[in-house]
Amino acid sequence: MDKNNYSVQESLGPEIPIKTTAVPMGLPGVNRRTVNGFVLDTGTVLLESERDGQGRYYGGAGMDGMYLRTPRLFTPVKNESGEIRAFREMLPAPVKAWKSPRRGGPER
Repeated sequence: MDKNNYSVQESLGPEIPIKTTAVPMGLPGVNRRTVNGFVLDTGTVLLESERDGQGRYYGGAGMDGMYLRTPRLFTPVKNESGEIRAFREMLPAPVKAWKSPRRGGPER
């Protein structure tokens, strides 16, 4: 299964509130700027430029304006007027335990 192709079986985690919508980017004093995105209460950074084909956001981890993209995906939670008010993490489906195929007996 492709890591970026989540199935219907996967579930959503709890809502994570948005801390701020302005994300500082770049090194302080060098090329510091503010980009469109979200900083969640957990510290995870979601950038508008880091979205998949279905509109979900890839999480980012970092500090001081430098972020690394993580494989975690977040889906927006919108209010009645369509504005994003929170996010929920896409949780992968649990791995099912599988049994090894039965063998007919010892080889001769």
